[in-house]
Amino acid sequence: MELLTLPPGVDTLLIPLDQAVRAEPGTRRVIYFEASREGVVDREGEDIAADALWASRKLFLSQGNIDVNHWSWLGNPPGTGMRPEYVIGLPLEVRRAGPSVFVKAELFSNLAPPPPGSSGEWADRVWHSLTQMQPPMRWFPSVFGKLAPDAVVEVEVRDGQKVRVIRGPIEWYSVGLAQRAQNPALPPVSLEPLGAFAKAEATGRPVTLGRIAVVPYRVLAKALTQAAVLTAGDPHTLDPKSGLTGVPAIRRESLEGLYRRLAPRVLRELLMGRVEGSVKGVAKAFVRLGAPSCAARAMALRLAKELVTPKGVQAKGRRKP
Repeated sequence: MELLTLPPGVDTLLIPLDQAVRAEPGTRRVIYFEASREGVVDREGEDIAADALWASRKLFLSQGNIDVNHWSWLGNPPGTGMRPEYVIGLPLEVRRAGPSVFVKAELFSNLAPPPPGSSGEWADRVWHSLTQMQPPMRWFPSVFGKLAPDAVVEVEVRDGQKVRVIRGPIEWYSVGLAQRAQNPALPPVSLEPLGAFAKAEATGRPVTLGRIAVVPYRVLAKALTQAAVLTAGDPHTLDPKSGLTGVPAIRRESLEGLYRRLAPRVLRELLMGRVEGSVKGVAKAFVRLGAPSCAARAMALRLAKELVTPKGVQAKGRRKP
């Protein structure tokens, strides 16, 4: 188990909070989404190869944008000409994980001024719907671009339907956010890192800036909970009946008292064949009955030791004086 550790010299914690805090003026409006997934067919019967999209990522990052419903390119209604007022943000980074291509983007705000011709109104609308509406609005990504002159497009039949497989090369210009999913298999836009970004940005390691450490709230809450459970002298455990999770769920009940209360129940289920006769199985039983997962294995080992050591006999086989 890893507890939260900070580098020497850090004396300040910045804790990014959830939805309401992100809506405060001056907050950078960062979003994450899965732009495309190879092997999945969209509503237009197309499947874009991940290699094709990945090869065009530099063009997308240098010249592309994030807009609403592709209206900045196609017009509203479509065919009426480009409408820059529907540009709501810019891509920051593109990453790939297997068949999926993920994007980290930033919507315009006072920290990221909108482009000429755009008042930023639609960026405000989209951000408001993500951070201040309850439940938050769902926005789904849709890739926009065009085929290169030498592009390869193959036609396959899948489940009786013709599918256009775009092998590329392509010119990737934009990702449009819409309330109707162009590709229902892809999740909606997220305020939290997901996919390839989740693995890289949500490792639980604090990001240090001089004497300041930026620690995600969930990481800090988990660390405080574990520290409370393991604190010498007055260890704590979680009350599973309270309906709370994390730090608010801590109750003043020692692990020793919890073990004494749960051990007979685990033993009874073990004798009745309801629990697997292994350390892992017994530990799972302790967790199911309310023990914290970080202490369950120790409880299982203790119960096993007590079962094989006769009462009143020390581990070396000598009776107590």
